[in-house]
Amino acid sequence: MTPEQLETIARFPYKPRMCVWELTLACNLRCGHCGSRAGVAREDEMTTDECLAVVADLAALGCEVITLSGGEPTLHPGWREIARAIRAAGMIPNIVTNGVHCTPEMARDMKECGLSNAAVSLDGPADVHETIRGPGTFAKTCAAVATIQEAGLPVTIMTTINQLNLPHLETIYDLCVSMGVDRWRLQLGKPMGNLGDHEDWVIEPREILYVLPRLHRLAERGPVKVGIGDSLGFHSVYDIPLRATSWKGTPQHWGGCQAGMLGIGIESDGGIKGCLSMQSGCQGPHTFREGSVRERSLFEIWTDPNLFAYNRRFALTDLTGACATCAHGRTCRGGAHCVSIAVSGTTTENPYCYYMLAERARKSPLGRMKNQVAAAAAMLFAGAGVSCVPPVVEPTYGVDPCEDVQCCAVDIDPETYDQCCEDACCNCDYGSDPCEYVQCSDPDLTIYDWEQCCNMDYGSDPCHLVDCQDPQVPQQYIDQCCNNMDYGVDPCTDADCADPNLPPETFEICCSNMEYGVDPCESVCCECDYGEIPPELQYCCEVPPEKK
Repeated sequence: MTPEQLETIARFPYKPRMCVWELTLACNLRCGHCGSRAGVAREDEMTTDECLAVVADLAALGCEVITLSGGEPTLHPGWREIARAIRAAGMIPNIVTNGVHCTPEMARDMKECGLSNAAVSLDGPADVHETIRGPGTFAKTCAAVATIQEAGLPVTIMTTINQLNLPHLETIYDLCVSMGVDRWRLQLGKPMGNLGDHEDWVIEPREILYVLPRLHRLAERGPVKVGIGDSLGFHSVYDIPLRATSWKGTPQHWGGCQAGMLGIGIESDGGIKGCLSMQSGCQGPHTFREGSVRERSLFEIWTDPNLFAYNRRFALTDLTGACATCAHGRTCRGGAHCVSIAVSGTTTENPYCYYMLAERARKSPLGRMKNQVAAAAAMLFAGAGVSCVPPVVEPTYGVDPCEDVQCCAVDIDPETYDQCCEDACCNCDYGSDPCEYVQCSDPDLTIYDWEQCCNMDYGSDPCHLVDCQDPQVPQQYIDQCCNNMDYGVDPCTDADCADPNLPPETFEICCSNMEYGVDPCESVCCECDYGEIPPELQYCCEVPPEKK
């Protein structure tokens, strides 16, 4: 890099901090849900020397983490050398592998090359996993996990959610626990690539309402950490606990698709995208390919102000459908673009958004909401790959006869139920509203659930949930509940004034005669417009006659 280029990088507002790199499209499996249709290598894939040059450019541009992916990345002859170069350049390499041909020697190489983590794909119990990935793969995958762990490398299990494994999420979690892995990370199976040929495997949008609560309950079990990928969630009560922390240990939250801003994807033939999962769009199979490192340098592609426009030039008016009127539109920007592109070919509306689905569920009986969401999704699916014109929804007029119907009432008449409540879920043990079973007075309630579900419950005190000694408590709650003694934690709550071992300073504050030593008016706010001053302290706010 020249001094001028380095200066441009320093001033440029976007850094490709996270890179997913398809080293090769070659793969030793033919998975039924593979979004990239991996199997045969691309024509003229980059050589190891070309890859090493890209590593140097990524480091100069400010990249921090590189995930080696595929296909099956270990089929690239230079994966070891590339991983070493990434580590030597000060970046963190990790790898995603199916593990079916992982030997003890390969596992030791992964460790020696400086990989920080290996993510191994596991999509269900044996019968489900092998339906998706092929006969004999389950035992090989489990053996690979053990082999990599024996080499001293942490393992994450990766699962792509679809209709085949949706009933088995708890079983997969138990497998993760039994194998002793560090983390279980899940992503949504999107209707693209091979999974686009198995539309009956794609889960319906409404099922997201049931997936996230299940994952949250599993996450609370421990010891395996449960996390969701960018294709799941968006502004739900489950986002903070399931997105957990970044590789730096900082809390994560959904802040919109970062493709082309913080994220970059590299194809095995040198193609550059903001995200590898953003595939065919309205303008054809290369809609989101911004160029090739064989035609322009990575520096030129990344710093070109005309590229990655879907994110870098985003405007609220770009959004359509429910996203167009959403309160989170400015930050969310339509959710994960890879999902909306797979469904409709555009980046402007996401039918799998938990927040949107939950809002619809709260505003209408569940059975009707289910049908509305299913119909809307069907319209989007029908247009995928055919037309990128958003479907026109004709307005309805008049009074909705089902608007005030309580589908689960015991006295509902059969005719009304048939008209308004088809498929209503009255006996589900988890529902669409994440706050449905939250008890704001529960002393074991997490601060995250309180923030989402109890913040409007005036009178509830969030500080009874806060352990001020817990290093994981967000700073905002420390400031509110632990630092301000006037409005937060009462220092005298547990003070026993008869205890001879009570510290003198505590006795002075909590037990001494209020007429001497401690000013009883010290904490009285005479100008506050909330609350009432106790009668015995009202004199604190009386203006002396000489000052009237």
